[in-house]
Amino acid sequence: MKKNSLFDLLPEEPQKPSGPVTCLGQSFESDAARREHFLKLLAEKLQDPEFRKIEGFPIGTDEAILALSDPPYYTACPNPWIADFIAEWEAQKPEQPEGYQYHREPFAADVSEGKNDPIYNAHSYHTKVPHKAIMRYILHYTEPGDIVFDGFCGTGMTGVAAQMCGDRDTVLSLGYQVRPDGTILREEEDADGNKTWQAFSRLGVRRAVLNDLSPAATFIAHNYNTPVDVQEFEREAKRILKEVEAECGWMYETRHTDGKTKGTINYTVWSDVFICPDCANEIVFWDVAVDKDAGQVRDEFPCPQCGATLTKRSMERAWVTKQDPEVGAVAGLSCAGRTPLGDPMIRQAKQVPVLINYSVGKKRFEKKPDANDLALIEKIERSNIPYWHPTAPLPKGDKTSEPIKIGTTHSHHFYTKRNLLALSSVFSRISASKIKFLFTGFIGGATKLNQLHLKNYVFGGGGCNPGYRKGVIYTPSVSLESSVISLFSERLKTQLRAFKIYPHEIGYEFIISLGSASKLNGNHNYNDTLD
Repeated sequence: MKKNSLFDLLPEEPQKPSGPVTCLGQSFESDAARREHFLKLLAEKLQDPEFRKIEGFPIGTDEAILALSDPPYYTACPNPWIADFIAEWEAQKPEQPEGYQYHREPFAADVSEGKNDPIYNAHSYHTKVPHKAIMRYILHYTEPGDIVFDGFCGTGMTGVAAQMCGDRDTVLSLGYQVRPDGTILREEEDADGNKTWQAFSRLGVRRAVLNDLSPAATFIAHNYNTPVDVQEFEREAKRILKEVEAECGWMYETRHTDGKTKGTINYTVWSDVFICPDCANEIVFWDVAVDKDAGQVRDEFPCPQCGATLTKRSMERAWVTKQDPEVGAVAGLSCAGRTPLGDPMIRQAKQVPVLINYSVGKKRFEKKPDANDLALIEKIERSNIPYWHPTAPLPKGDKTSEPIKIGTTHSHHFYTKRNLLALSSVFSRISASKIKFLFTGFIGGATKLNQLHLKNYVFGGGGCNPGYRKGVIYTPSVSLESSVISLFSERLKTQLRAFKIYPHEIGYEFIISLGSASKLNGNHNYNDTLD
């Protein structure tokens, strides 16, 4: 099924039992019925002009908002049901003894948690905090059933932490003890230096109200916090991977140096091409500037043609001019705006493939691209992409001047034609929200923004693809084109490791809203409730 936009297909029904469910005091025959009911209510809400005036309301169509949402638990806009959930959750809390007064001593211990936890690594995002670090604070300051609020939730680790407070094994992994009655103890030291185990909290799920201004963040947070049928997730992901391999595998094939054996490309290294200011010949940056023995880029290097001493700053870029039908489609160019061949021409900084890392069986090899490899790339460049993919023009702004000045003027220019075709093939087969979560987890590794980690490449250790540089939109002079098929396969393994250690109890003990933290209630008629 061909899609016309990123949001044509709604996420699948969340992975919950198919029997009757209750949500906000209403009973439904299935979770699908629950979702359908609240989607209709949200669709009606979106027709209210005042609703869209709430501070922080996302820029997007009704269809896009509804496609991402799983109401009432998650709405890709200000959530109208926050106050309803809080009222219900407060009503469910046990009554406190007469004269009860809340009191906690300040949390004064150092907190250090590594970032190698499978749950943490299931999906990348900047400024993410390990959920186990957050758990220590939640356990210290709250009781089971309490409501925790995170107005800048990012990937929703606070929600994961709140739910994990009900999982005995996870609490034990923090170094605490848990009694049979659910009392949690930690080791404390008295004034004399004696250590004893003291009760300080109780085992049990806490509820979470999560909010963020970023649609990507709330989408990731929703998938992190909702239950998953691991077997169904794995089955569906492997089905898609198999189909994409059948369709696109030929694009990642290369011949071994024996000229006969087929190899599978793991990644291709691309290099900028410059012009020598003295002799005007083209210079491949990888060939002259990269010290393969030291694993670093030289500040100065000689021109291989005339011997002139050069620096990167002293050279001008080489450029290529080529047809791009996608730009014509975005711009809506008439025949007068097109070339005689039909498609508009674009001018981009020239890059060429300089190294292929590939596998034959379980062994890895490297080689310089040969004539067959170059012919394959040219064939792919001439191919049409039969699926929808993003083609939006880059807006002019503080962070976009760097890509625009080298000809990366539209979103699809951040990918090689090979990876763009493979990614669109993957996405065309996705209807499940959890698979979209997998997709967004690896798509960043498929762009031209990824730089080859030279020291890891030369000396080993770590990965050659460290990801893109944070805080900038910068295409490096030596970039890494990782195979989409490999990225998909590795991300699947990573997310399966995370999902398999999720406690069975993880469920819908959260609510997520998309908007400004200064306007938390999506119902403008009673905003004062939470302002």
